[in-house]
Amino acid sequence: MQQAQLDLLVLAMQDGDKRAFGLLYRHYHRDLRRFAAYLLTDPALAEDVVQNVWLKVGKRIARLNDPAVFTSWLYRAVRWEVLDYQKQAENCKQQTIDIEALAAQLSPANSQQQAYDSGDLSKALALLAAEERLVLQLHYLHELELSQIALIVDIPLGTVKSRLHRARQQLQQKLQ
Repeated sequence: MQQAQLDLLVLAMQDGDKRAFGLLYRHYHRDLRRFAAYLLTDPALAEDVVQNVWLKVGKRIARLNDPAVFTSWLYRAVRWEVLDYQKQAENCKQQTIDIEALAAQLSPANSQQQAYDSGDLSKALALLAAEERLVLQLHYLHELELSQIALIVDIPLGTVKSRLHRARQQLQQKLQ
């Protein structure tokens, strides 16, 4: 779907159109679930988190002033829902990130056409800071624009650019 169509669906959803909600749900749900699973490393839990986000979106959609930022708003909602879950979990010291899934997405067929061993890429990704892995994942896996990533992670656009640049450089160094 094009951005203009998505904007119209958001406006229709704000007016109470359930069909628009369904279309937006079908368009975004799989990617949101994949993003949540990346953050949580548990697909079943990711599904629950994303369902909670959709329930909240249905209630809070009227608060959204600019339909053009709906995508960022959704991803940010998923991120906050995940953070809330992690805070509430007593035995949750650090959730590990599914680096293998990211490595598969950044593999030679999807990025630079170089013959890297996925094990090497996984190891290199594991050595990156969590903030840099997150920016890489949002940019390459979810194909979000840098401005959208800035809204999702709640950092300035320049910081997104520098983290992405630094992560690329570190990956290149570690893979050579």
